[in-house]
Amino acid sequence: MESTILVIGEALIDVVWRAGEDARRYPGGSPLNVAVGLGRLGHVPRLATWFGDDEDGILIARHCAASHVALLPGCDQAAHTSTAEATIDASGQASYHFDVNFRMPAIPAGTRPALVHTGSIGALLRPGHADVLAYVESAHSEAIVTFDPNCRPSLMGEAAATRELTQRYVAASDLVKVSDEDLAWLYPGTSSEDDLVQRARLWISAGPSVVIVTMGALGALAVTADSLLRVPADTRHGLVDTVGAGDSFMAGLIHGMVNHGYCQPDRRGALGDSAEDLTAILSQAAAIAGITVSRAGANPPWPDEL
Repeated sequence: MESTILVIGEALIDVVWRAGEDARRYPGGSPLNVAVGLGRLGHVPRLATWFGDDEDGILIARHCAASHVALLPGCDQAAHTSTAEATIDASGQASYHFDVNFRMPAIPAGTRPALVHTGSIGALLRPGHADVLAYVESAHSEAIVTFDPNCRPSLMGEAAATRELTQRYVAASDLVKVSDEDLAWLYPGTSSEDDLVQRARLWISAGPSVVIVTMGALGALAVTADSLLRVPADTRHGLVDTVGAGDSFMAGLIHGMVNHGYCQPDRRGALGDSAEDLTAILSQAAAIAGITVSRAGANPPWPDEL
């Protein structure tokens, strides 16, 4: 199922700490996790990322190759590979400390992706964000754009600056996925479901036809200009940790958009008009995320596991 998908953003090593255990190292980073999720689901995404020519970088490259992710030339020119130390608490929730540097490698001339996805540190952390934003805004005339802010407050500083930048990405996107925690940080005072829906509708008025709000164990909301859908979290497999859960959900959304034919510019906005397709896409994304949280690290499923 080859599709022309370009994912832009950071790749790093998650150094995962659990009580009573030695640290374990896993390839990670939100955009890399999305690309890996798509590769495992049968696509051949291209990843524009930034890591070092070191042992951690070799681990990332091998992880991408094993999951059918094609790295763009020049991705391995960083001085060193970024890391994120993740501490897992007794409930399986992860908290992070980052050592990250990102620069977008040159996108080869003639690249014409059908869908561009970006988000998180690579898209929002200065100064590397400028090239990502410029590319996304220029590509939107020909490509479907998806965006997940996946904010990291410890890296991004004051919410106001990130909020302004996030809104530019939202305006250039067709579908946005955002967590309730992201919205609460970006817009202080956002707490109730009504607040979340109101904020999502304000974003829709700026550009995208669908905004998906994820709420952890409470499931997800799909907000369009005039409708609201709810999908429960898939908890059938239990919880080991939440590392990569939102990224797996995002990969599931893109997978569903491709399968249902929503990755052509002439169908821009059409997904918001089909409650049936949107529900099916959300339900499968929830199932994909449910498998990911049932095992350690960002380890999204292969098709035979669905």
